[in-house]
Parts: sequence; structure tokens; C-alpha cells
Amino acid sequence: MHPISQNQIISIVTPSYNQGEFIDRTIRSILSQEGSFYLDFIVMDGGSKDDSVNRIKEYADLFPNAEVTGLYQDLRFQKITGHTSCNTRCLGISYRWFSEKDNGQTHAINKGWKLAIGSVIAWLNSDDIYLDSAVEKAWNALKQNGSLALYGIGLHIDKEDQFLEFYPVEPFHRERLIDYCMICQPTVFLKADVLSKVGYLNESLGYCMDYEYWLRISKENSFWFLPEILACTRIHENTKTSQNYNVHREIVQMQKNVVGKTSNHWLFHFAHYSFKNVFPNLNHPILLKSFVRLYYYYLKLFSF
Repeated sequence: MHPISQNQIISIVTPSYNQGEFIDRTIRSILSQEGSFYLDFIVMDGGSKDDSVNRIKEYADLFPNAEVTGLYQDLRFQKITGHTSCNTRCLGISYRWFSEKDNGQTHAINKGWKLAIGSVIAWLNSDDIYLDSAVEKAWNALKQNGSLALYGIGLHIDKEDQFLEFYPVEPFHRERLIDYCMICQPTVFLKADVLSKVGYLNESLGYCMDYEYWLRISKENSFWFLPEILACTRIHENTKTSQNYNVHREIVQMQKNVVGKTSNHWLFHFAHYSFKNVFPNLNHPILLKSFVRLYYYYLKLFSF
């Protein structure tokens, strides 16, 4: 047992609310990460009404008798052994969890980041998962280059962990990021300096807070693209990204505020989902396409 430095620590925050169906898989994917780092893992539960808290606490109960391998400030980093799915494969883990009412996912992530102590930070939602060695790959890549931020390749999976598709990721270019978000959120790892240079997530946003943050970071800093598969985003009926109209409405307004313009891509899709929201039974392809295009030009000329 010995003191360790901040430069040896990665902090990962998991915001959660009523995700008991999936959170076991998320937590195991984090606790089982292998590599030459210490892991500061913080679960921020919003006062779940399902069995999430019991599941979160089950993992905390693995630590009281675990071997202490490092100390930082008042935190103990420990190694779990003898537990098939959670044996510690990094240098040690500090596991903290909180369950209390918050103001939503974005607020929960910011609360977690304000507690984080690592030189590298990330967040992983409670229905997403890291792949094996994802953290080590990102950790090594960030140490080897001067970038403030990194992202990799992501997959979409279903409720049963079955592969659906690749996230449409591309090498980084800011103008392309404005046009389309090619960054898959759970694959993103950030140097903690981002918090002092860029600030925290915008808590007024409930759908595109990640995309808005990437745009703010990229004003002065380039993202490093790591061509490795790092994480999976779970697609199911309760995911925010399935709420297309609300998502796109927030994105077009956010882009206008942050970038000063709304890209043609986002504006066209907002026109499409707006029209479908008002006329859900209009399925004639030619009529729908014509009306959407007219509404798109109206928005472009008079609103955005």
C-alpha cells in the first residue's frame, strides 16, 4: 500500500436512473478493465425507483475486505480477487456511489466530474458498456499525444447485447463535426484539464449535451481519433436518442447558439421529424418528401 499520483488515475462517472435491467453489465465492463492505471469509478444514481440501488450496492460490498494497493488523498484503491466477473485487472479501483435526486443526466455527470480526481476523465451511461482493454487503449493513446480529447470506434447493440451496426464514426475534422456528429460518446476520453479550459457540460441540455461539449472543446482543441473499437451504445425503447423530434429540435437550437449556424444536415432532419410529429399518418413517400423539403427551405430562410 503506497501513495499514488493523479497522473496514474482515470476517473469514470456513470449516471443512472432506473436502469436496473442494464446497469450490471455497465458496472462489470468498467470494473473488469485491464491496464497499468488506477480507476476512480463514481456511480451517480438519481434516486432510482427500481432495483438499481441494490445492484449498485452489491458491487460496493465487494470492496471492504479487498486488498488496498494505493492511496490518493482520502481514497483507497483496492483489488478484488476471487470474483469471476469482477476480478480487478488494473492496478486498483476506488468505487464510490451516490443515490439522490438530481436535475437529470447532465447534472449527474457534472456532479460526478466535480468529485473526480483522475488526470483522465470519461462518462459511461448505465446502459452502455466498454469493451475489453478499451480504457487501456485510450489511456496509452492520450499519454502518447498532446490532444486534450480522444474518441474511438463505437458499436450499437440491442437489449440482449447483440450487434446492430457500427456507429458512423469518421476521423476528426471540426467542419465535419459541425455538419454531423461523428463522435460516439461512450468512446470519448478527456484529459481532466478540459474542465478548467472548457468548463462542464451544459445542464440546460437534455439530449445533445455531449455533442455541444464536443463543439465547445473543438473550438480550440482537436480530437484524436483512435481507430479501435472501444465501447457499445445500447439502443432500446427508452434511450433518449430514440426521441427523434425532441433530439433534433434541441440540436438545431444548440448549433445556432454555439456555432452561429445550423448545418443543412441537422436542419433537414429536424424538418423531417417536425413534419412527422404534426402529421404522423402521412406516409406517402413523394408527398412527405415534398412537404419536408419545403419546410426545410422555410426554416433555412426564416428561422435558422
